[in-house]
Amino acid sequence: MKKATLILIVTLSSIMFAGVNVTWGNTYADNAGTLTSASSFGVWFDVNDATSVGWENGLKVGIDGPADTSLRLGYEDVTSLGVGWDYDLGGGGTGWGSTLGTSIDFALTTAGGTTAGDMTISVNLGFGF
Repeated sequence: MKKATLILIVTLSSIMFAGVNVTWGNTYADNAGTLTSASSFGVWFDVNDATSVGWENGLKVGIDGPADTSLRLGYEDVTSLGVGWDYDLGGGGTGWGSTLGTSIDFALTTAGGTTAGDMTISVNLGFGF
C-alpha cells in the first residue's frame, strides 16, 4: 500500500508541474457519408519533451512527429489515429502561450455509427503554459 501511495504521489506531482494546454474549437466529421459539426474542448498535459496525454472529445496520446507535427492515437467511441499541427501565436516565448491548431483523425474501428476509415477534422484555439 505504501508503494502504491508513493507511485500515485510521484505521478500526480509530475503531471501537476507539466506543461498544460487547454483547447477549444470545432470538429467536423464524416460519419457514414454525413458531414457533422460539433464544438470541441480539450486539455493536454506534457509528459516529457516529446509526449503528451490529454482529453479532446476522448482520450488522446500525442507523440512529436516530423515538421512540428504530432502523431495522435485516440480512444473515443472508436480507436483513431491521426496527425495534428499547432501554430504558435505567441512567438515561441516562455510563459503563457496561445496556439492555433488543426488535426485530422481517422477511425480505425467500427462502433455506434462510425465506421473504420471515417475522418474527423478539428480546428482549435489553445491556451497553455
